[in-house]
Amino acid sequence: MSDDLLPPTKDPRHLARLLALQFLYTKYFSQKYDIDNKVFEPQSLLEAIDEVKFDKWLYIKIIEGVEEHQDAIDNLIQEIAPQWPIDQLNPINLIILRIGMWEGFVGNITPPKVAINEAIELDKALSTVSNSAFINGVLGNIFADQNLQKRLKDSTKKEDK
Repeated sequence: MSDDLLPPTKDPRHLARLLALQFLYTKYFSQKYDIDNKVFEPQSLLEAIDEVKFDKWLYIKIIEGVEEHQDAIDNLIQEIAPQWPIDQLNPINLIILRIGMWEGFVGNITPPKVAINEAIELDKALSTVSNSAFINGVLGNIFADQNLQKRLKDSTKKEDK
């Protein structure tokens, strides 16, 4: 992995998002293709990029939050972009959307505009075909529509029960 995937400051929060995305992608790939693949551990990527500082709290919260609320998040993605069935989305883009939605609208641990910007930056760095407009469109629709935000929060609260 090259250093161009990281911001010049090697921001620990950006690194946490990148590591969480890698973990979630490895798990997604293993489940989708029923492969007994070792789920990614952050230390191997950190060694590859010669970095040790990342926001461990954010890393753990993203993974737990996305896994816990994946169904509600996916349902809203499907509602906003019905022409793109979940199973036809690029897995990296799907996971980036899940992270952005959870971080900015469900977990409320990052301001929504920052979560959207981070999702776009992750897409630009990792997606083979940039789908930044798609990611921005889905997340932007949620940001602009208080009803969508409320429904997302309500559906994740139901999952918590």
